Amino acid sequence: MPPARHPKPREDVTVLAEILATVLLGSLLLGPLLWRLAEDRRAERAQVVRARARAALFRALGGESLVAVNVESPSLWHPGRVVLSAPADWAWLLEPAWASVAARVPAGWELVVRPLPRPSAARLDVEVAVPRAA
Repeated sequence: MPPARHPKPREDVTVLAEILATVLLGSLLLGPLLWRLAEDRRAERAQVVRARARAALFRALGGESLVAVNVESPSLWHPGRVVLSAPADWAWLLEPAWASVAARVPAGWELVVRPLPRPSAARLDVEVAVPRAA
């Protein structure tokens, strides 16, 4: 026995189109909201990692220092990254800094230690012509 057909087959198509439109509209509204929620959670986790890294750095060096901590939250294409940097003359601070911060970096995150380049003498000797105010 063949399955029973709906007495008005055009109603089936209309209902299916309405359901499809509702699902599409719902995904257009909820998709960006869910994406933003996930992005906020990643950013919040990165802030927690930054706070823990700064606390470890503070304890290791006995106070504030010229070592900067920059944290990039993970994305779909790259892992999270903790970057320690210091001016060229203070690069010796990076050795005890990275040793203490490495224990606080979560598994799967990168720890990058980067001394900042020394400013070249050529840049310091160049005079910049500044127009005078009238």
